[in-house]
Amino acid sequence: MADNEGLEKGLVVAGLDALRQVGGDALVQVILSQAGETGLADADSLEERIPIEQYLRYRDTVLDFLGDSFSGTAFETGRLLVRSLKHHKRGQIQALVAQFHQARSKLPVIGQAAVLAAKGNPGTVRAAMKGDELLVITIADCPECRRLKRSAPFCYLNQGVITEFAEAHLGIGVTTQETRCMALGDKQCEIEVRLQS
Repeated sequence: MADNEGLEKGLVVAGLDALRQVGGDALVQVILSQAGETGLADADSLEERIPIEQYLRYRDTVLDFLGDSFSGTAFETGRLLVRSLKHHKRGQIQALVAQFHQARSKLPVIGQAAVLAAKGNPGTVRAAMKGDELLVITIADCPECRRLKRSAPFCYLNQGVITEFAEAHLGIGVTTQETRCMALGDKQCEIEVRLQS
């Protein structure tokens, strides 16, 4: 992991917004205090990039604090991130959707959006169609799963991003299933995406 690696500010801000929805500002303050990251609370004063180490301390504290409810919060964080990207990367998203407007399947658009959303952040995202009805998104060096050992797949945030993009920008429903995860010891994370039937 590179020392200067960092996440876009929007990812951390979306995570804090999701926590506020769960337990208000008091919960955010408690978690940031426990993580030793109280500076993250003031979005206006944050740099555009958040060092990955700072983010991982925050993630680990949230995970410890929320326990089993972490998955729902992380999923909602992904959805909130896409909502904020509507404004942050509006032109890129509109061009992507327009490019595939006449496509028979919207799954490739979701794959390209996942690659676009990951640009400039740690990890390498790739998307590939496997036949006409299955999109497989792989994430090498996934920032969500770094240094974690879990008994179940962990990429809830990424699944929230995929789900919200499909609904908000394409007007379709999808199902996601993580079939490989670095937190389980796999070399990379892999999420299968299908249209809802």
